[in-house]
Amino acid sequence: MDYLKILHEDPDLAEKFDSLFDFFLLDELSQRDDADGRATFTLPGMAFARDGSGGEYHLLEDGSIGYYSSEGEAGRLAENMDDFFSLLVSCICWKDYCDANQYVDSKTLEGYGQKQRSVNLEDIDVDSLQQISDAFGIATDKELVPILEKFRKATQRQLLYQCVFHEDDGSLTESYGLMFE
Repeated sequence: MDYLKILHEDPDLAEKFDSLFDFFLLDELSQRDDADGRATFTLPGMAFARDGSGGEYHLLEDGSIGYYSSEGEAGRLAENMDDFFSLLVSCICWKDYCDANQYVDSKTLEGYGQKQRSVNLEDIDVDSLQQISDAFGIATDKELVPILEKFRKATQRQLLYQCVFHEDDGSLTESYGLMFE
């Protein structure tokens, strides 16, 4: 499904999506913020959305989805748009699902995921979530283990998606781990 196209064609849905998931859709694929040439990335890609703090979501050349935060964290979130949007809609706030200690077995992971989802549901507009779920055909009440296992696997896949920042003094600073560190 072309989720970006759906959001581009329905500004009301895009606004609700941004409100729920802190996901401001760009008008088109754009050059990544490279801090005036000082940031280089391990994989080519283009920005397609930003969050409120200045982080960017990147469509990488291999079709996977990367994220670069305004604090210098970088990483791959998903292998493709389907997995990425499933993660966003099913898990609500993907950053809340990065405790590596909870990924020991399926039962522990499902309990952790459901607990996080319940906490996050307390603070959101459930009607807007349902509208998005319906528009994208992504159920919000399904088992989370498959989604979270795909998320974890994508973040660990080699070649890791990273950024190197070129400091004023000529030194290089590698992005630190975004997930599961």
